[in-house]
Amino acid sequence: MNHHKLKVVFCIFLALSLLVTQTGCKKRSRQSKQTVKLSESTKTIAVEQLLPKATAVTGKLKEHVAENVQNEYMYGTLAGQYGKYDTAETYLRKAIRMEPMFVDAYHNLGLACYKQGRIDEAVAAWRKTLELAPNYAETYYNLAIFLFDMGREEDGITMLNTCIRYDTFHLKSRYALGRIMQRRGKNKEAIKHFRAFQSRDKGDVRVLIALGELYLLEGQLDASLKEFERAARIDDKNPNVQYQLGVAYHRRGLLDQAILNYRRAAELMPNHVDAYINLGDIYASRNEFASALAAYNTALAIDPTNSYASRKAKLAEEKLLEK
Repeated sequence: MNHHKLKVVFCIFLALSLLVTQTGCKKRSRQSKQTVKLSESTKTIAVEQLLPKATAVTGKLKEHVAENVQNEYMYGTLAGQYGKYDTAETYLRKAIRMEPMFVDAYHNLGLACYKQGRIDEAVAAWRKTLELAPNYAETYYNLAIFLFDMGREEDGITMLNTCIRYDTFHLKSRYALGRIMQRRGKNKEAIKHFRAFQSRDKGDVRVLIALGELYLLEGQLDASLKEFERAARIDDKNPNVQYQLGVAYHRRGLLDQAILNYRRAAELMPNHVDAYINLGDIYASRNEFASALAAYNTALAIDPTNSYASRKAKLAEEKLLEK
């Protein structure tokens, strides 16, 4: 089996978009072109300046402000949810004028500014959020995303770790830290973060797949198989789930089951090179060289530059000629 094909997508920060609410915004509502406003002083700001000096909460959360202020805040938040960031900003600034100590309004104002490319204002709003409420965990996550966008990974990790200090089970931070540690080969650290994620959400397929991959790398075959099987029960039409489940069965020597899952992965994603290669490997191990050659040739039709498939196809062809 070609074990180097346990692929993981690590471009996590493209997927971790900053949203005013968890529900996100509609694509058609997103503003198309914008000018990014980012000063050098903000781009290079020290982490120490981003972390609050205050230790006590002096601001007011939404449940502690007047109803009319809450209404302005909710209008702004709803506008942000639908991608109307300029409208969101108008209402959020109004809420802040009505209640200058309104923590949540500053936080969401930062999101609205960030989405409009006004990074200086966004960072200033988040710093104000933390000045009023040093324990506002989501703000540290947002600042981490800003730092990652600036290419400052270590500083971003510092912010994520600060976030989980205030909110142990902050899902987005745990997921991001898990992916970073996985990319760095720190498997046990990655497992720790993903397990913490599962303390709050046991049904996230991305996390189940990641844990399955990590357990596989750590040689914990039973644990790996359980994670992939859970993922398949949630989303059996996910080609990556089917492929990784095939890998788990393959590693355990359950080849018939592995074949079923590799075939299913290839059905769901016809250009899944690795599924065809691993099918070829199983057939070759059984001396079924015609089937092996067909699988390798299919992989080569998708990716003619794949040297492993090319080499294995030649070997399978030679074995057939020997007969």
